[in-house]
Amino acid sequence: MLLAFVFTIDSLRAEPVDWLYDVKIPVSERTQAAAEKVLPRCIEVLLMRLTGLADVPRIPEVQTAFANLNAFVKQYEFTKLPVNSPIGNGDALVARFNSSLIRELIKEAKFPVWPADRPSVLLWLSIHETSESELVRDGTPVALELRRRALERGIELVIPIMDLQEGTTITSSSLVGRFWSDLTNASARYQAEFVAAVSSQRDLFGRYQTDITYWYQGIEHYDHRVFQTRENIPVDVVDHIVDVLVDRHAIVREHEEIHRIGVKDATSVESYAAVLRLLKELDFVDDFVLVSLDNEVLIFDVYTPSSAELFVELVDATDSLRSVELEEHITNKKIVQLFSWVPRGD
Repeated sequence: MLLAFVFTIDSLRAEPVDWLYDVKIPVSERTQAAAEKVLPRCIEVLLMRLTGLADVPRIPEVQTAFANLNAFVKQYEFTKLPVNSPIGNGDALVARFNSSLIRELIKEAKFPVWPADRPSVLLWLSIHETSESELVRDGTPVALELRRRALERGIELVIPIMDLQEGTTITSSSLVGRFWSDLTNASARYQAEFVAAVSSQRDLFGRYQTDITYWYQGIEHYDHRVFQTRENIPVDVVDHIVDVLVDRHAIVREHEEIHRIGVKDATSVESYAAVLRLLKELDFVDDFVLVSLDNEVLIFDVYTPSSAELFVELVDATDSLRSVELEEHITNKKIVQLFSWVPRGD
């Protein structure tokens, strides 16, 4: 029985993931040599997060960036990793990158663009062996590996805490038996936009037959995958979820388009500056030009690899620019959409 209607996920809005440009990698010591050793991995992880690619091709543009890392790194520092950090123990390097240069690199390399507005993901995962089964809960070694891969791929992953409230209703059998009503009730507390229920069972040949059911934007989906080893299950599961999201939301850079938009209600110097900052921050915007000011409507030409329909949807999701009806006095400006400026927090 499909229970898509009980997962009212489409009523929730994806939020921008604000840590994508801050990459943290463990180091053996706090030295310049240690920093230089891990910085290539830092930029590789960043490109994975921003493009949705599981592996970054070593094309000439990427090789050039690796040879000139200092130009892309805004700053870096060492930090102490907290207990039970998903990326390890001890010290780590935190590298922060120049977003405009990184976006220019992605553009030159013709990589996809995966916008930062991404849904939070709640993952229920059970692993079944011949004589035992494990329903993964937060804080366990498997959960840490899931979180590590989620950080590399750039998603906010939620793993059930399996406290007394959940432990009395949800077991591994709930996922195998597809008792979705119990899962629905238990998932509600986490307010995730994407809910995945994954059951992985070891077969006679040592492979893991994996059923993946997920609910996203109010619709139930089902996939089946075969994973080769138990150790690879966390990476394989996270990669599958990310691939689903990337297939839906990443912008493939086949060509660049120019969309003309209007922005109203940005009538002060402060609001005008805020509009410019927002457009500059959007990862699916390559460049923009202020064309004119017409009856207090700012008219921009925006350069983007996105189609007009998806572009309007992505801009609308910022909540600071909200699409409104086109006004008669600017219909001759060839504007694809008029937006109203609403400062964040209002």
